[in-house]
Amino acid sequence: MGLRVSQTLSPLVPEIVALLGGIVSAIIIVLPLNTFLGFLARETVFIAPIIEEPAKAVGVIFLALSYPYVIASKARGLILGGLAGLGFAFTENLFYATVPGTDIVARALLPVPMHVMASGIVGLGLVYLAQDRIETREAASKIGVSTFKSKDMGSLLVVAMIIHVQYNFLSYFGYAGSLFGLVIAGFVYYRLGKMLPDNLLFFTVPGPVRLLGSTVPFPLKKKVDVSAPRIVSLTLGSLQQRRVYCINCGQPIPNGTRICDRCGASQR
Repeated sequence: MGLRVSQTLSPLVPEIVALLGGIVSAIIIVLPLNTFLGFLARETVFIAPIIEEPAKAVGVIFLALSYPYVIASKARGLILGGLAGLGFAFTENLFYATVPGTDIVARALLPVPMHVMASGIVGLGLVYLAQDRIETREAASKIGVSTFKSKDMGSLLVVAMIIHVQYNFLSYFGYAGSLFGLVIAGFVYYRLGKMLPDNLLFFTVPGPVRLLGSTVPFPLKKKVDVSAPRIVSLTLGSLQQRRVYCINCGQPIPNGTRICDRCGASQR
């Protein structure tokens, strides 16, 4: 008998889980590892993002696997991922507040939004994991094979790591460098949020390089066509086309519904 995946959680519970996941990851995963790797000095500019970005999202990963309907849209991925980054950044700042010479104000204004945006991009990738869980459970009796593309989630994770790495690198040039790195992260975050479709089910991520290239005003390569649908099983496609999810809580709602019966959020 397969594991039964629950579909709903009480309001704000997913947000709390995502936030706590970021806090817990900072305490038991990231800070000990960063301390252990501290002997590498400046090399941590590259190593820290590789450790931190997947670790921060531990709560969101749990939601995607166990309660996938709460993170089934682009908006929910950005919100839950961002909360994970906020919880992590808050806890990390508490740790650095104990280090003599740390500029607490600068750390509150610069790394915090960077962590929120990077984790939001990771959250976008975890929408694919959630959709895979939904598809697998709904189509198990007919297909029994997951259509989850690991490269979709992986590409967005790599993008988050890249904007984290560039911020860490530029931070070595002082406040001006940190601010410039934050602007770059914000630009990529904004462009991805505007460019990607609300329903990621039928969008295949073209890899981190092309995805990043498509965010700049004059890319070297052809822009990503977000209107081109992913080719999937007709059975899975028809199953998902009958499913519409609340942009706030992720609850399945009838197509065309303007107000979610569960949380009352407007769908317009």
